[in-house]
Amino acid sequence: MGSNLQLLSDSSGYDFKPYLIQVLAAVRRNWMAVIPESAKMGRRGQCPDPVHHRSSRRRSQIGNRDLIRTEAFDRAAVAGVSASNPFPPLPADFKGDQIRLQLSFNYNAVGR
Repeated sequence: MGSNLQLLSDSSGYDFKPYLIQVLAAVRRNWMAVIPESAKMGRRGQCPDPVHHRSSRRRSQIGNRDLIRTEAFDRAAVAGVSASNPFPPLPADFKGDQIRLQLSFNYNAVGR
């Protein structure tokens, strides 16, 4: 099982690595708690639509909910992100007011 987190926003030179590690750890923990039984039994797949997330100084917002289908893998991916919402506040020394993140989820991918 694997998840991937990508910063889509311009980092403006700020090192987001510690923040992204914190976010990804929370999402993975919550996602692993709801992984479908079929994935535990070895079924391969992925959440076909990446889940987008926008964090700002005021709130966190999950996007692409309308694109997520009712497939169990998709529901687990959205549940993992939703359970992690709100994400941690943006780092105080980051001068921007928001960032955009993209999360992807793979189930029993070859090579994992």
